[in-house]
Amino acid sequence: MLRYFNLFIYIIFGLFLIQDTQLHSAEDVAFVPSDFQLYYGGDNTKLDKLQNRMRRGQVVVIELRGLDQKQVSLLVKKAHQTGAKIIAYISIGELGQLEKDNFEAFLKQRNNAPALAKMVLSKNETFQSWHIDVSEKAWQDFLFQRINLIYKQNVDGLFLDTIDSIDLYINEQKWPVPRRAKSVSAMINLIRKIKAHSPDKFIMQNRGLNLIGKSVFVGDATGIFIPGLNLAKAHPHNPDGLLWETAYAHTGAWIEGKEREMIQIQKNGFTSVFTLGYSDTKANRKQFFEKSRDAGFIPAWASSSKKLHNELTQGITAK
Repeated sequence: MLRYFNLFIYIIFGLFLIQDTQLHSAEDVAFVPSDFQLYYGGDNTKLDKLQNRMRRGQVVVIELRGLDQKQVSLLVKKAHQTGAKIIAYISIGELGQLEKDNFEAFLKQRNNAPALAKMVLSKNETFQSWHIDVSEKAWQDFLFQRINLIYKQNVDGLFLDTIDSIDLYINEQKWPVPRRAKSVSAMINLIRKIKAHSPDKFIMQNRGLNLIGKSVFVGDATGIFIPGLNLAKAHPHNPDGLLWETAYAHTGAWIEGKEREMIQIQKNGFTSVFTLGYSDTKANRKQFFEKSRDAGFIPAWASSSKKLHNELTQGITAK
């Protein structure tokens, strides 16, 4: 009788171990990006639709400044239930109108901080923002203050926008080439510093295609090469995702070369490549999705970059 009792205990214990192992295995499965949504607005009807579209492997970009805490909590809860990730927008290469007063107040609290005017290269009239030199320590400190506040809302990572400010650094005629290289390197280091700050977070880089290769050319007719992000190779602090915004909207030797680089990056599997196309560009919607699919990229479509706060992006099956 005791023998049967012991056998019963062994069976129950074994079933418990199997179930426990299955639960832990499900939790420990590596996140594999397979889908993409982006919405900067706070309309509840659209947020409900965004939640209903969430699926395992999906990366969802939101703008926290347009949402209240309840909206954020619901989005994060739904994402975690479905196996998606919520990542929050942050501009690292431009100072937006919404943050200008906060940054100026931040500078006043610091000793020997440079004036804002000395950090600004030019104004982005389209979005009413200012291109910033990211080599300035005060700017980086301000960004990490914001990042820490963002992470308190339990989001899964960050969407790093305005990285293409480095194109201005590369071509800044008032700076000698070594000075340009300093700011380009500062952007590369900043991206990696953000990833290193919380390695478990999913970090997606938007644009900045000049940085993605093994090296970056800085200069004009002549110049120097500096190390790039080299997303085709493994690096513990490279971004997890790269968004090619306005994909397939332009032609020419440079962008075609970058496209080949991104195809190799996607194949190597260290950084996932996402694409975002717009109706108000020269890109053809059908061809956009076909090319993205053939390259292994993860695509989404919208009417315009100026309407991302008014509408959800559309996936490959949306009309």
